[in-house]
Amino acid sequence: MIRNRVSRALFFTLNNHNKTRYPMLNPFRFFMIAMTVIMLSSTLVYAENDAKSFYASGESKLKANDFNAAIADFTKALELNPKLVEAYLNRGFAKRSIGDAEGAKADFTKSIEVDPTPKDAAAYYNRALAKSAIGDKNGALSDYKKASIHGDKNAKKWLKDNGYN
Repeated sequence: MIRNRVSRALFFTLNNHNKTRYPMLNPFRFFMIAMTVIMLSSTLVYAENDAKSFYASGESKLKANDFNAAIADFTKALELNPKLVEAYLNRGFAKRSIGDAEGAKADFTKSIEVDPTPKDAAAYYNRALAKSAIGDKNGALSDYKKASIHGDKNAKKWLKDNGYN
């Protein structure tokens, strides 16, 4: 009830502060709209920078073999920026390193969905490794072939070594 009163009071203030024929010429209203735009845009920039900070932290923890902490940081980065392909790749690698092949496969799949043609084919190759770990040989073979098409040398070597020229 109080919230409705405040909303009505704010609406009345914004719409009746200085009645003019041209509402954008109302200085108070223009100021409020400008401040809202500035606040929203600065929040988006902050979230993007924060996502990069969590990603960098996760990357350093991954290099130090602190896989659980790295997974937590990559997860926070992805909450802030769900299109951060590298975070999916690295979180998948960390999950595979602790034995969570299903989780790794899901992250590599999401990475491929976000960027269907990864430049280094790491997502396809690592997803093939995860699929192999859970016993999905046909799915792994398919991903090795896709990784090879995208230029992954390890996938090409695996295919050659296993008779799939």
